[in-house]
Amino acid sequence: MSDFPVTTAPSADARPSGLRLEGKRVVVTGGARGIGAEIAGRFSSEGAHVAVLDLLADRGTELCASIGGSYHQVDLQDPGDTATAMSDALEALGGVDILVNSAGILHFSSSST
Repeated sequence: MSDFPVTTAPSADARPSGLRLEGKRVVVTGGARGIGAEIAGRFSSEGAHVAVLDLLADRGTELCASIGGSYHQVDLQDPGDTATAMSDALEALGGVDILVNSAGILHFSSSST
């Protein structure tokens, strides 16, 4: 037996909403597939309102339909397109509490630098 008191987090039943992120507003860039999609789904399952920004319209739309989020198509390499999509996402959410930048592309090449 330890001499130190054990502190535990409140159970889900002890939280008023039952969900850790109830009502939080989350934007996930690169959220249509892979790690970004898992992040978006997890935030949604914890009660957050999620907006996904991604270039992949079919995957983004399908994901958001399944998690109850909003999808915003964007080419994140284009600053103007990014500003417009972010503005649309913020309008849909009514603001933002959490931003997750998960967008990225990995290219393999045989050339040396």
